[in-house]
Amino acid sequence: MQIKQMVWVIRKLTHVNRRLWTDATIGAVRKPPMTSTQPPRTRDRLLIEGVVPSLSLFRGASPGQLAAVARQCWTLDARRGDTIARHDARLPGLFAVAYGTVKLALRGSDNDERVLRLVSGGQTFGEAAALLGRPCRYEARALVECKLVVIPSVAIFGLIDRDSRFARQVVHTLAEHSFDLLGEVESACMRGSAQRLAHYLGSLAGPAAKSGALVVRLPATKTLIASRLDMKKETLSRLLRSLANRGLIAMAQREITILDRERLAEIAAY
Repeated sequence: MQIKQMVWVIRKLTHVNRRLWTDATIGAVRKPPMTSTQPPRTRDRLLIEGVVPSLSLFRGASPGQLAAVARQCWTLDARRGDTIARHDARLPGLFAVAYGTVKLALRGSDNDERVLRLVSGGQTFGEAAALLGRPCRYEARALVECKLVVIPSVAIFGLIDRDSRFARQVVHTLAEHSFDLLGEVESACMRGSAQRLAHYLGSLAGPAAKSGALVVRLPATKTLIASRLDMKKETLSRLLRSLANRGLIAMAQREITILDRERLAEIAAY
């Protein structure tokens, strides 16, 4: 199917199913109480116009292109525990988290959960399912109150059709996600528990920018972090205590101070 035909089909499906999808997904998208003198639509439009240009997917897009995409987006409110995307559901587009944290997880028939990723402000999810038009392979659930921007697939396909540079950026973004996934598979299969934890703490710290202690915050409970790292909660607690006893980190509930980043990196690469 040609790109233009795909855009036409997706535009029709998005127009028809948008309201049905939001109502069925999280109970007609419950809205939080108004706390601003601005009308809700105005606040949402300003939020969309601020979020879309900040996404890596749209890096290099012109102001006119960003404005055209933003006009087709809408916002989604989710309270803690709300299901944003169900397993095997068709997504109306990709999701950008404006604020809050969303858990992406697989759930087995015995209700066992495997956390794939924790998505925070400024990050996106759902690209593959939305662009391929295939059912979502995981469940997305809000861990705290969240605000999301839904970017319909038709907006992305339309921009791909008009701008080859943007098409390359989409390819680049999807390739990065594939590379990250390969890293996750390598970590799960080839690294021990201590290595996975050290690598995860290093990823929370981000690229090395300065020497000295650095404070990071776990984005979720130890139970979820343990599932994310494919280990039991007791194992995670034991490894954190071991790192603290060796002087590599200091802990204060969910805040972790990385005291020796070089030694932590050595463990991750061992």
